[in-house]
Amino acid sequence: MDLGKQQIRFNCPECDFINSSTLEDVAAGKSVICVGCLKTIQLNDANGSTKKAIGDINSALNRLKDALNGH
Repeated sequence: MDLGKQQIRFNCPECDFINSSTLEDVAAGKSVICVGCLKTIQLNDANGSTKKAIGDINSALNRLKDALNGH
C-alpha cells in the first residue's frame, strides 16, 4: 500500500464544491481544476509535512509487512 495514492477530498475555496486529489499531488504542490467552477486550485504542502508523513508511514508499513513475513 502506498499512502501517497490515497484520495483526499477538499472544498474549493471559491465555490465550496467538493473536489478530490491524491496525497502525492498535495506533496508535489500540483494544481487541480475545480469540477464545480473550473477555477485552478493550487495544492500546497507548505512545510513538507504531507511528503514527510507519506514517507514515514510507507516505511512503517513496509517494516510491518516484513515483520509479518518473518524477514
